[in-house]
Amino acid sequence: MECPYCGNELIWNDYFGKIKHSEHYWLYPQSWIEKRGDIYKCENEDCDSGVFNSFFYTYGNNDELKEGYPC
Repeated sequence: MECPYCGNELIWNDYFGKIKHSEHYWLYPQSWIEKRGDIYKCENEDCDSGVFNSFFYTYGNNDELKEGYPC
């Protein structure tokens, strides 16, 4: 995936999602994250996306790149 500002390849940084808790916590005490999307970062220091610190993300199965860091 390319940075929309400088054309460099974006680096996968992390993923985000919703915390789910086990229904049967006495059997499965751990929680897990239901993945909602991926977070990418542009390593180019001259990238024009200075407002969002060069972070971008995708949501769900959609490859549409959104600017910023998901909340």
